[in-house]
Amino acid sequence: MKNANNGIKYNKLNDLKIFYTIHLQVNCEILEVKMYLTDMKYDAQRDWIKNQRRHGHSWEKLSYAKRDSPEKLEEFLKSRVMDDHWEEISINEWYELVKSIKKVEDSSIEARERDKSASITDGVQNNTLDIPKDSESSWQIYKNKLWEKGFTEVAINEIETSCIFILKRLSSNTKDSGPIKGLVVGNVQSGKTANMAGLMAMASDHGWNTFIVLSGLVENLRKQTQDRLIEDLHNSGNVSWYSLSDVKGNAPSGRRAQDFEFKEAKAHLYVCLKNSKWLKGLLDWMYKDLKQYSRMKILVIDDEADQGSINTADIESNVRKTINRLIVNLVEGKNKQDKVVATKPQAMNYISYTATPYANFLNEYSRESLYPRNFIHSLSTTNEYFGPKEIFGIRGSEDFEGMNITRTIYENDINQIKDMHKGNKDLPNSLKEAISWFLCAVASLRLHNFKKPLTMMVHSSHKQDDHKNTSYAIKNWLKNEKESIIFDLCKEVWNKETKSFTKKDLLNSYENYSGNKEKILEFQPFLEILPEIKMLIKEVNHIAMNEEGEPSYSEHVHLCVDNSANNGINYDGNYMRLLYPDSKKVKEMNRAPAFIVVGGTTLSRGLTMEGLVSTYFLRNTKQADTLMQMGRWFGYRPRYELYPRIWMTENTKEQFEFLSTLEYELRATLEEFSKASKDPSAYAPRVKNTPAVSWMRVTASDRQQAATEIEVDYTGFSPQTIIFNNEKKEQLHNINVTENFLFSLAEIEGANNSSENQFIWKNVSFDFIAENLLKKMVFHPRMRTFNKDELNPFIEWVKEKTKEDELNNWNVIVSGKKINNLKENEIWNLPLRGKVGKVTRNRKSTFEDEKSINIGVLRDPSDLYADINFGEEDKKEISKIKSKAHKIGGVDEVRAFYGLGDTPQLIIYRIDKNSKTNAERRENLEAEEDIIGICLRIPGMNSKNGNSYGALQIQIENYDETKESEVNE
Repeated sequence: MKNANNGIKYNKLNDLKIFYTIHLQVNCEILEVKMYLTDMKYDAQRDWIKNQRRHGHSWEKLSYAKRDSPEKLEEFLKSRVMDDHWEEISINEWYELVKSIKKVEDSSIEARERDKSASITDGVQNNTLDIPKDSESSWQIYKNKLWEKGFTEVAINEIETSCIFILKRLSSNTKDSGPIKGLVVGNVQSGKTANMAGLMAMASDHGWNTFIVLSGLVENLRKQTQDRLIEDLHNSGNVSWYSLSDVKGNAPSGRRAQDFEFKEAKAHLYVCLKNSKWLKGLLDWMYKDLKQYSRMKILVIDDEADQGSINTADIESNVRKTINRLIVNLVEGKNKQDKVVATKPQAMNYISYTATPYANFLNEYSRESLYPRNFIHSLSTTNEYFGPKEIFGIRGSEDFEGMNITRTIYENDINQIKDMHKGNKDLPNSLKEAISWFLCAVASLRLHNFKKPLTMMVHSSHKQDDHKNTSYAIKNWLKNEKESIIFDLCKEVWNKETKSFTKKDLLNSYENYSGNKEKILEFQPFLEILPEIKMLIKEVNHIAMNEEGEPSYSEHVHLCVDNSANNGINYDGNYMRLLYPDSKKVKEMNRAPAFIVVGGTTLSRGLTMEGLVSTYFLRNTKQADTLMQMGRWFGYRPRYELYPRIWMTENTKEQFEFLSTLEYELRATLEEFSKASKDPSAYAPRVKNTPAVSWMRVTASDRQQAATEIEVDYTGFSPQTIIFNNEKKEQLHNINVTENFLFSLAEIEGANNSSENQFIWKNVSFDFIAENLLKKMVFHPRMRTFNKDELNPFIEWVKEKTKEDELNNWNVIVSGKKINNLKENEIWNLPLRGKVGKVTRNRKSTFEDEKSINIGVLRDPSDLYADINFGEEDKKEISKIKSKAHKIGGVDEVRAFYGLGDTPQLIIYRIDKNSKTNAERRENLEAEEDIIGICLRIPGMNSKNGNSYGALQIQIENYDETKESEVNE
């Protein structure tokens, strides 16, 4: 495998060596250095370098190991070989080692900034534990397994960094302090299981002996998790791992708590369903022998902690839902009857993991609640992860514009889907296209010798009868449609899709992508993949079982119906649920196995869809956390990055675009709290509520009971018009409205030119802006904020905040090009002011609405600083200051520094209808008329009190610390 982060070729089997050629600049000469490394050969040197970095030493100093010459560096390296038994290493190898570690650190920092990685703690570090160094330690063995699985050095570094941070916040003795409670914010389909396993490995090396993973609501997923964790952790090292089963009060001999040794180097793992029967059995098992219980050093990991664990009972009634109550009892040392047991464990640590923590932040806070009072830590991903911001973009962001991999399910298709759910066997065109793409993608990847499973997901309903009828209809089409018709559609879809999203498009839309670009698999001509398509559709069936009762996979399409109605083998001897072959079986197969999976609830979270290249998604929900967890298409896509496609409605796509921004802003808020050293036990994180509150909520009402007043929040809101109706009459109307507004503004306000291409009016009342511009312009219906139902609440909110002296009057900016060398038709004559050049913007070629124009981004980031009076010294650093515009939150810092922290902005552009472009995936504007584009910007923080407005937040100080929960069966 090639690691794109440092160019090293890894082939890790036991003690295989790494051999590669590099070029270095040493003493002003280019040297060719051949390095001969083992996987752990230079770990001592790496640890020394990383430790020096933690103490603040620069890379320049470390290149000479803090010496002042190559000669002294050589002496240092030789002395370490003698004194500390380091492997011998040459000067040139040392230079390259430092260089590679720097590259990993730089990539990690970039990823953390991109993901807004942050940590909020109560300021307590409960131990001085460090990363285990022994090659036989559970952590080092697990780390080697990550290498073998193909994890990059950057990814492993991130796991190690996060695990040691969390480990230092755990306590190995909580008898007096009470349990530790923390929360880790991951990403959907981002491999957080690897982080959980890494934490358990490290903790076991430092004496923790009992590991309980609370895992979902579905047994086959629970078993999958237990098997996977034991496979990763059970090795012949210093720690012996035991997989627990029959965990209940009347467990058979050999499986009772008293039959195990709870001491160092003995680690016991149990993955428990969030099910009352399983949880009660766990409590009975633990308390059966209190002497054994007192020896347990427990780490509870609550996977998908926003599911099942949340208390949805009325918290004012002092009553808990059963699952939440039993988990609280587990953490607080109570039995299933809510009685405190006589003995405490040696240590109790409860860590919740989730990618959608809204309910965890907003549900409740009390002494015994599961609220993360001790720490909150957000994980970052590497720049190989395809998440919400990479796929859907952040609307109006210059950094994240999204990828052209989503396709539209139209209204008439939705009606056909409803008929199909009722038993009609006719497939809508969009579903036929999604299936055709799946067949083509599988065929193409098989030709590339891609061996891992490949999947299509059809998620259009939660009802089991709908799943059955959908699978019948798919099978009917693939078996009974004329092959020529299927092949013609495959050819049409293949030719269209392979032009719509290419390798160049991927790298343009994901500029910092750090995957191995040389190994990205690309598309072949259709005729080359056609034989494989014929092979795929030759037979369509469920997974066959052989005489030994084991799954037998074919080279054709496997059609799976994944729901609880299909838990066994059917009357034909086939297994209907999704069941991927294990890694050993995959190696034995000639071709990548292909699966079309129809389902609902089981596909919503937890289940990893391997090689997901085609998704047909038609689910409707207004809960942000529920919808985000359904995004099975998020994740890592090594080698097949170009192949994933998603079919969904325009409304659902808009929801995911919104969720992308919501998630990014939540992480930005955590980052702000982290910088401000906020304590989660005294200062709860804020979750921004959506301005489109009727359109989507962050989570269900009974999951955010402790939140403060739920109101619309426009703090940090920066909408810009990017979609326009391509109608001459409408755009002429907007031009007329805007010029009248500016004419009136010029008469009553003093204007000043900040430069040759801008006009600025300061201290403009929002009432004047709302009445004379916003309410009179006509906006595209998809620009929700600017349409009547959403615009009026926004206007009222701004007026209220202005009246309360939390917002100042506005600064109005008209921005454009310098008029030098422009033609007359490229210049805008402003009423009573002068001239400014029209701006050029271009169409996104991926926008499917022929009657509309989508420009992607309107605002020029530098215009956010147009109304700042920079001093002479500042002007020398102006480009560095303006670069902060690309970072959410950076603009607020600069504007606040110059006294504009509470001053909103209105930025106006006139877009030239004849705008031309040479950019990839962009088209000439070709508008019927010039377009008026506007950007509104509300400050992100209130500089008077440091608070953001109206966000949802738990009222910690109002809770009675002595409340105890009651039984709610």
